[in-house]
Amino acid sequence: MRIHTTAAVLLATSLLALTGCSNGTDASADARPKKTPAATPDASAPPKKLEPVWKPKLDRAAGRDAEATAACQRPSSNACARYVKNIMGTVDGLVAAIEKTGQEYPKSLEQIGKMKEAESEYKANGCQGDLTADDPNSLCHGVVGVTIGVVTLGMTLYTDEVGR
Repeated sequence: MRIHTTAAVLLATSLLALTGCSNGTDASADARPKKTPAATPDASAPPKKLEPVWKPKLDRAAGRDAEATAACQRPSSNACARYVKNIMGTVDGLVAAIEKTGQEYPKSLEQIGKMKEAESEYKANGCQGDLTADDPNSLCHGVVGVTIGVVTLGMTLYTDEVGR
């Protein structure tokens, strides 16, 4: 009889452990990994600032120590054209980031507009490779709207985000 009782207790204990009824909860549920809710943006969280991310990118595109500005003293140079392309490519990425935020960046977008206008004039005047572009009276020197504009853009990003 004692063997039957021990066997019955062992069997009951095993069944309880398997079914998880030992403490009134589902033990198998406790053993399963907990599902965490997907991370959703908190509407009350402040929007992410663009200036700390994009100013260094803009600075890199312009080169160290204003290399772009120095290179574009000769607007006909391939170096100037390369800097214009790098800067404006970075600016295009910034515009996409601004649109993604859904926030207003009025000063930054105004500066970007001036830079795009200077880039268009640089291209329309065929400045790259044209030695007459290096003449101080050439319209090609308007490219400074891109090379100086990139420095200004870093500051206007900051200004647009102050107080948010």
